Amino acid sequence: MIKRNLYKFLWISAFFAVSSNASDISITNLDKIEMGAKIVGPVGPEVEVSLIDKNGDSLGDLTSSVSCPEDMDECIVSKNPSGTIYTYQHTVIPGVDKANDKPFPNPETVINFENVKRFSLGFEASGFNGVAGYSYTAAQNAKLSFEVHQSSTGELVWTISSGAWDTGEAITFFWQTSQAPSGPGGKYNASNADNSATGRGPLPRPIESTLATQVPAPVTFGMLVAGILWLFARDRRAIKK
Repeated sequence: MIKRNLYKFLWISAFFAVSSNASDISITNLDKIEMGAKIVGPVGPEVEVSLIDKNGDSLGDLTSSVSCPEDMDECIVSKNPSGTIYTYQHTVIPGVDKANDKPFPNPETVINFENVKRFSLGFEASGFNGVAGYSYTAAQNAKLSFEVHQSSTGELVWTISSGAWDTGEAITFFWQTSQAPSGPGGKYNASNADNSATGRGPLPRPIESTLATQVPAPVTFGMLVAGILWLFARDRRAIKK
């Protein structure tokens, strides 16, 4: 009886411990953020690719970069101190496709991309610190606004909340993480009601995280201890009776 109740309580407490570490997204104006140097990869400080649909046609342009904090004049991952926060930026231009960096080829056909509804990561935003947003200036010029949320599997999603995002309207999105990029293996997606397209960009290094490695918040830990003591006391009384 004691063991059964103890196991039940431990699982419930572990659930609340993990939940207590979740943070809300702080939607932020990119224009107000001061940033330092960008990481310089094999093709330079920015990676430019096409957003390609299932037919192999281009629906737009995607330019990505990763920056260090404002007080850093160079951004070399191997030299950066522990706890460095990286700002991932992605500029999307529907229906326009600029020259890509090698080895990313430009499709022969570029299609107008109208009434785009959302932009999203195709992977878990590992190390995400809860800060994400977009350039308010660019959005206001296009008469747009966005909502940002994180899916149950960790992807960040920017969704149109007002306006119509159409061909030629460049919008820059951003998010922050404790994880430096591992390379251009990330998939980024833009879509409307009828079509979607995917392009490559920086992929953050993963964080190994299991239930066993989660550290409960102090209040949750206190609840865990108090609950265990209560279960033991209750079962001792039951045995005496």
